[in-house]
Amino acid sequence: MRKWLFRIVILLALLIGVGLLLFRTPDSDAAAMQAKYGGAQAHYVETDQARIHYRDVGPRDASVLLLVHGSNSSLQTWEQTVDALKGQYRLISLDLPGHGITGPNKSRDYSAKAMIGAATAVLDDAKVEKAVWVGNSMGGWVAWRAALDVPARVSGLVLVDASGAVAEPPVKLYLGARLTQSWLGRQLLPILTPRSVVQSSLEQNYADPKRLSEALVTRYWDLARYPGNRQATADRAIADRETAKWNDIGKLSAPTLIIWGKQDRTIPWQHGKAFERAIAGSKMHVIADAGHLPMEEAPKQFVGLLQPWLASQTGPNASAQTPRAIPVP
Repeated sequence: MRKWLFRIVILLALLIGVGLLLFRTPDSDAAAMQAKYGGAQAHYVETDQARIHYRDVGPRDASVLLLVHGSNSSLQTWEQTVDALKGQYRLISLDLPGHGITGPNKSRDYSAKAMIGAATAVLDDAKVEKAVWVGNSMGGWVAWRAALDVPARVSGLVLVDASGAVAEPPVKLYLGARLTQSWLGRQLLPILTPRSVVQSSLEQNYADPKRLSEALVTRYWDLARYPGNRQATADRAIADRETAKWNDIGKLSAPTLIIWGKQDRTIPWQHGKAFERAIAGSKMHVIADAGHLPMEEAPKQFVGLLQPWLASQTGPNASAQTPRAIPVP
């Protein structure tokens, strides 16, 4: 009996090994990805942790928006927002550590402090003192945490289906994120990342999956496999999200706009109402036919809500930043 059991274990191990060899998903080529998704628009700032990729477009004397993407996304998620506003505002977007063509942090630290440090390094490199932080999902969490931790760098907040609220109903993770919740999933993720998992995750984040283009799915899949990003995704899954910080949300004083996709199946719209109740003076708007990524799925409606709020705060050409003397390296 023991001999048969041993043979079965060996057979299963062999089958798993063959499966991993057959279905292993290699990293994308870093140089090719930098050319494809960086190109002439790319700026980089070197920190002790990473080489952070960012873009900086629009009039230099205009109000500044810092655009912060969500988990497993990239700065390209804001492209339609940038195209709509670049004549009126200065728009700075970045690939957070572990995302896009920035790649992983050397320390494998993806705490709020680490993410805020990357964002402020970009602002420093761009010679910008403060900006309106516009954050989606995890990027929204980074934005409101920045408003608590480094308020001098935040002139306003726009929370777009932001994470971090302690509210009901609970967050329902999409497929890719669910896979990282188990030890086995975190071991397999850096090896096996079929395009179908990326597409399924995006479909769960859209109200209407028919709006997904092949090019968009390809972009997410390409950048998910950028060297080091898959391990970073696994590392972020076990990072401390410091949920007790929610108790401080009422201390926020920055002007705040909240935009939510009513059909968000990942972070329900009720979480947006929790932010609205907690942040004095904030206002929430819902886009009825959008999911978790309204700036991608419903860009006209998104900009239609964002633009008048921005104009009411500073006006498009009234500088929202106070330049400071930051030496050029």
